[in-house]
Amino acid sequence: MRRKNLRSVMETDELITVLEDAGMSPYQADAYATLLDRGSAAASEIASVSGVPQPRIYDVLRALEEQGYVTMYDQDRLYARANSPNDALAGLKTAVQRYEAAIEEIETRYQEPEVTDSNVSLVQQLRTVFDHARDAIETAHDHIQLAATPSRFRALQPLLAEAYDRGVHVHLSLYSPADEALPVDRAAFDGVCTEVRRRELTGPFLVLVDREQACYATPDRQTEEYGVLIDDYTTAYVFHWYYLTRLWEVYETIYADRNDQPPFSFVEITECIRALEPLLESDERIAGRIRGIFTETGQECQLTGEFVAVNYTGSQTDGEGPSLVKLAAEAQIRFHTEETVYTVGGRGAHVEDIAGKRFTIDRIG
Repeated sequence: MRRKNLRSVMETDELITVLEDAGMSPYQADAYATLLDRGSAAASEIASVSGVPQPRIYDVLRALEEQGYVTMYDQDRLYARANSPNDALAGLKTAVQRYEAAIEEIETRYQEPEVTDSNVSLVQQLRTVFDHARDAIETAHDHIQLAATPSRFRALQPLLAEAYDRGVHVHLSLYSPADEALPVDRAAFDGVCTEVRRRELTGPFLVLVDREQACYATPDRQTEEYGVLIDDYTTAYVFHWYYLTRLWEVYETIYADRNDQPPFSFVEITECIRALEPLLESDERIAGRIRGIFTETGQECQLTGEFVAVNYTGSQTDGEGPSLVKLAAEAQIRFHTEETVYTVGGRGAHVEDIAGKRFTIDRIG
């Protein structure tokens, strides 16, 4: 005889309502609930207990049998028994799975960008921004700029290490209050970051990848949480400048993986020029490579030759040296190959021959 639970989780009326929602007719739900209580019973008894009219009980039970919920058999009169839930509830379980899938889809779409007809999207949750940041880091080719707290850095550390192994430059602006010890051991940066700067003021969570993708989330949970996702060079460039001026240039370096001897590699023309100018002033010969794009044709290029000069399209600099703006907006490198001398700017350059993506100093002297 089938054992019944000592304590019912759901009242019978509620169970019948759920069965009706799952597709049973009211009579079918009543009859099936009655059989679940009894295990097996004569058709006439089921009709009497469940309230299903006697003339309708046989059609109701046959319909339940066709759906796999019960089995009918003769034993001096017509009986029915409830089938094993593993077999009988396959259809109901499928319905439940569909509801669960729908709930998951609703939650996903709620978190997805609200603006879907452009390359700039607004989202409502930091988790969505963080997920997109992980995806963007996995696609990085040259440069990752990250502004994060120690906990978020640790969460991204494996992906950053993989990017570093691919040759991607990883710049980290790490938030850590001035009156606290650095919460991350410097060894954690080895094989993960190209350079780390400690930022003492709080700020947003920001990931920039190759200056083409940006993932931004508001820093203050006391205000309404939102994020911005960008897959557009022009708009991402604005965030790139915000990163440089607000989160990077004004802070001291606490870690760098650069060697004392070449090769030296740069993904920012500003950093390359800062390294080149003292060497050029000392009349050093500087051999190297530049990877970039021909601005006239849009074709990728890989140049090998010598860095021969740094020119400024504006007025000459004096004092302590050119500002960041002057380096980015007015400076250009002259690079001599066996064929010709090229003018080289940074990413997005238009007036120069080459828009440089990566600059490598292979040999000095």
